[in-house]
Amino acid sequence: MTAVSRTIAERYTLLEELGRDGTAVLWRAEDGPDGPQVAVKELPLPPHEPAVVERLRREARVVVDHPSVVPVHDVVVADGTAFLVMDLVEPRTLEELASSGPVQPRFVADIGGKVLGALAAAHTAGIVHGDVRPANILVAPDGTVKLTGFGIAKAIDPAGTPAFLAPETIAGHEATPHSDLWSLGVTLLSASEGGNFFQRANVAATLYAVVNEQPPFTRTPAPLADVVGGLLAKAPQERMLPGHALPLLAQAASGVETPVPRPPSPGLGMPSVPAILAGVASMLFGFYVLAVAMMIHRAYYLFELLWPPLLLARVGIVLAGALWVAGGGLLFAKVRHGQVMLSVAGGLTLFSSLLLTTSDHEREHFALALQPGLTLDLIALICAVLLTIAIWFVPANRPAVG
Repeated sequence: MTAVSRTIAERYTLLEELGRDGTAVLWRAEDGPDGPQVAVKELPLPPHEPAVVERLRREARVVVDHPSVVPVHDVVVADGTAFLVMDLVEPRTLEELASSGPVQPRFVADIGGKVLGALAAAHTAGIVHGDVRPANILVAPDGTVKLTGFGIAKAIDPAGTPAFLAPETIAGHEATPHSDLWSLGVTLLSASEGGNFFQRANVAATLYAVVNEQPPFTRTPAPLADVVGGLLAKAPQERMLPGHALPLLAQAASGVETPVPRPPSPGLGMPSVPAILAGVASMLFGFYVLAVAMMIHRAYYLFELLWPPLLLARVGIVLAGALWVAGGGLLFAKVRHGQVMLSVAGGLTLFSSLLLTTSDHEREHFALALQPGLTLDLIALICAVLLTIAIWFVPANRPAVG
């Protein structure tokens, strides 16, 4: 802590530094000579931004009636810096508590219920917090929880903290109560799991993870995991609302927990119906391609002295058939891997069929349909194209079990 003696607006005397969060500094201060002690948050302002100051003062005038909200009593501007005067609350932040490892799920649920109650009261008053994260949650030894920072993020830094931003905010939409719910979900997950799943080495990678990836639950038991998962729905309208989440958090805080849901092992579980249909069709087509290769194109003569393009075509059509069979089976377990393999099989089928048509001297004319091998090649080409397109409509996610 740094001791100072500096007076702001001829009223608030800064006594000592209590902590820092980025460019913001929190001070213990005194309101007038021998007056009560208060907390003063020092925030550097963007240059030539009077609208920012007005927004801070407007947010400060809105009263959120909830015991877990730290109200802002005054906003003072001096030398390009804003000073927000609040009640003096000196407990540790949730960020500090979680810095040494995962926080007990019951404790996380209790904190989550109190913060969610504060957010619900703020949203009813028309206020969006905009920067819900562990550094803005104060936790006292007696269990008192306070949420600070209302409106500050939107006024000072509209971009917010990347790892706690909601997907729709990243897409450029205005922050809403649903965005606060997402940020609370990330906050609770970070405390319970011992780290922010979405945090990456750079901002771009972090934002990509927020938009595209789903966090696993390895230490978070239900019903806390149910709440966090509900708050972290990618679509805002699908997120769990306070009326549903608060009873579950109260249940988790009371110690009624169920085992941690473990992620399914790769390759296990029931595949979706589209994956089954596409997989069976691909395997049948693969056997069809292999039959055509052996019966019509005599691909078993691989060691015969042949013209190199014809030899390459025979090898290619056999490999294509094998890939169709293997890719169809893989589609049951790993959809994305199966789709890639089947796409390769489709391209190889097309290449090999065209090469066979142009290199086999017994069937020189592609348009001549009198020869059975040529007719089968046309069928193979059409089926390969249709199947290669169809497999990409198979959903990558498995259906929920239970």
